[in-house]
Amino acid sequence: MIAFIPGNSLVHRTDARVKIIYLVFLLFILVTKQNLGVLVVMSLITLLLYQLSGIPLSQPCRDLGRGWLFVVIPILLHLLINPQTGIYRGIAVSLFLLNIILISLLDLYTTEISSILQALVFFKFPSELAFTLMISIRFLPVMQEELNRIRVSQALRGYGLTPLSLPIPLIVPLLHSSLKRAMELAVSLESRGFDPENIHVAVELKLAAMDYLFLLLLPFLFSLVF
Repeated sequence: MIAFIPGNSLVHRTDARVKIIYLVFLLFILVTKQNLGVLVVMSLITLLLYQLSGIPLSQPCRDLGRGWLFVVIPILLHLLINPQTGIYRGIAVSLFLLNIILISLLDLYTTEISSILQALVFFKFPSELAFTLMISIRFLPVMQEELNRIRVSQALRGYGLTPLSLPIPLIVPLLHSSLKRAMELAVSLESRGFDPENIHVAVELKLAAMDYLFLLLLPFLFSLVF
């Protein structure tokens, strides 16, 4: 499930604000330096980060399921458009998408939702948008469990999902359940007088010595790349 995975690794212990800064930095490199050499280096860095975090690569593979087809599709499309250089550009685009997905998921795997919310508020991210984003992330594992329950329920009714069929019997109940949960959450927040413009946090984020070291390394890394 796409949710926080408890751990005591170096990546887990890093402050959420530092993670967001490095996430933006890595995504900026991916967007501005779209050549195969940089993408291969970024892929190795991503693998190293997963190794340091103790989270196996099988975790994002399970979580995304068939979503990984979108990583392979660019290779096929570029081969059809330009058979001569299509394989090169297709691999570059696929590595670009792969790194964005893996780096973003790693941030979610190693950071608690409350810490991400605190970090976004610290960076003056609009409170309503930050809260909406965190609620969406928080409900991802709930939606996955609900989808699995609906899939089992429909299988017991004799519904079989084929590769080319539209999963309407899965989508409609999932949408109904999602809207119902959203309405219940809205009523619950309203009854408690929740104000997204005035978010209070129980524990404040504090930078450790390791976090300051990572921040000092950032200009050096930036100079190496640019």
